[in-house]
Amino acid sequence: MEKDIKFYEYHSMICHTVTNPARLQIIELIGKGKLNVSEIQKKTNLSMSSLSNHLGSLFKIGVLKREKSGTFTYYYLSNLELLKIIEKMSEFVMSIAKQKFGPF
Repeated sequence: MEKDIKFYEYHSMICHTVTNPARLQIIELIGKGKLNVSEIQKKTNLSMSSLSNHLGSLFKIGVLKREKSGTFTYYYLSNLELLKIIEKMSEFVMSIAKQKFGPF
């Protein structure tokens, strides 16, 4: 199947969005289960405005989904496959970093 430029644009947008350090942390936290904004904020120590921007970006590209329950909004990953991809990339980064900088 040949991919057109729109595919590559979307691919690039997703990769760019999820590679932000705070967003990687959010994705890994939410990958363990649904969390509401307050829970995410406590675990990341991000300001509410910064957290809101990150969650909005991840939701906008389709990485996160959300659901309301009473007064809370819970976020969860739209596809758990992303965690496997991030883990694989982390392994790759760690192997390169060890070669360049030594053990972490």
